[in-house]
Amino acid sequence: MTPEAPLAVLLSPRPAVVAAARRVGARSLVLAPDLSVPGIREAARAADGAMTVDWSDHPRLMMAIGHLAHLPARAAVFGFAEQSALIAARANEALRFPGNPHAAVAYLTDKATLRGKVNQLTGAPVRFEHCDRAAHLVAVAERVGFPCVAKPRTGSGGQDVHLLRSAADAALLAAELPYEPALIVEEFLDGPEYSVEAHSRAGTHTVLAVTRKYTTGTPGWPATGYDLPADLDPGTVAGIHDLVLATLSAAGQRFGPSQTEVILTPAGPRLIESHAHPGADHISDLLLMATGTDIAALTIATVLDLAVPAPPVEQGVRYAGIRFLRMPPGLLESVDGIAEARALPGVTGLEIDVPIGSHVPETTSRVAGHGFVTAVADGPQELEVVLRKAQDTLRPAVVPVPAREEEHTAV
Repeated sequence: MTPEAPLAVLLSPRPAVVAAARRVGARSLVLAPDLSVPGIREAARAADGAMTVDWSDHPRLMMAIGHLAHLPARAAVFGFAEQSALIAARANEALRFPGNPHAAVAYLTDKATLRGKVNQLTGAPVRFEHCDRAAHLVAVAERVGFPCVAKPRTGSGGQDVHLLRSAADAALLAAELPYEPALIVEEFLDGPEYSVEAHSRAGTHTVLAVTRKYTTGTPGWPATGYDLPADLDPGTVAGIHDLVLATLSAAGQRFGPSQTEVILTPAGPRLIESHAHPGADHISDLLLMATGTDIAALTIATVLDLAVPAPPVEQGVRYAGIRFLRMPPGLLESVDGIAEARALPGVTGLEIDVPIGSHVPETTSRVAGHGFVTAVADGPQELEVVLRKAQDTLRPAVVPVPAREEEHTAV
């Protein structure tokens, strides 16, 4: 690859993102606070260059890459996660590189501001109020109406999300909060949840897929799996598309990927939140398996004005899914059936994240499961059968640990 090839500066990328940059004809420079971290290490080895940089510190980032603004080749900074997308947008504006406006990314991180704008532009309003004082939480929740949800205005990933069923719940939460918590309190939306993957180019948004998200429910609504595409009728899909396009336009999204979370209520689709980055890594993998769309390659090619990867040869609609494996707390002694599950027709991947001989952590919104299985199929029912069979084939042996020993281990 020649030095004149466009340069993709990648903030703590997955190895697949480096491969995507190379596939579209771009050079890659990996930046990360620690290049020895597994995953980052592999990405750095595959890239054209790598630097140890705390890219979350804007002045340090500018010192490290400011000289790139004077190179003859096109360049841009890319972040494919919540924090890195915001940092990349700010860096691109400072260096006059192409990319998504910093204001658009910031707009999407502020749930209250986005909620207010989307309420004005669509026929799908959601009741909400700001809450910037813990002492005001009970009154705010009562005005919104129970049940309601309290969450950080700029949070992500289901962190610190609380379902309030009564004034007593609100009072208990208020007692645990800092004096100025910066919350949004909004009506509880009841219905199945969907993740909508989209890509924007010069302000024109294209929905790539509507993904069905499965959760355990409260607390935190941790995901148990995804199906892509969701099994929905055309009218419902059109309604979800309209809501997502209005949301992205309201935020001023111009370039790159987005993930918008939607609840399908009895009154129609309603916005949960939206982000200027792809869905979780597993969703990007499902998108690639089901449609052949590599969201990282598409984004890098679009921003650097390279040829967009050719669409895959049409082979009919494919369905891809993932289920997170969940085991009871305790000491993991063994897992039988792994080879048999991996050999099942349709299964594309199976990983156990808990090492044999270690303790199984509790599942939370941060720890969705203790491993995963992915599969592809020609239809949604067949997909569910394959995933279920793979899960049933696994036989983990977990030994309960006495409470005192668990406490000692935690220390």
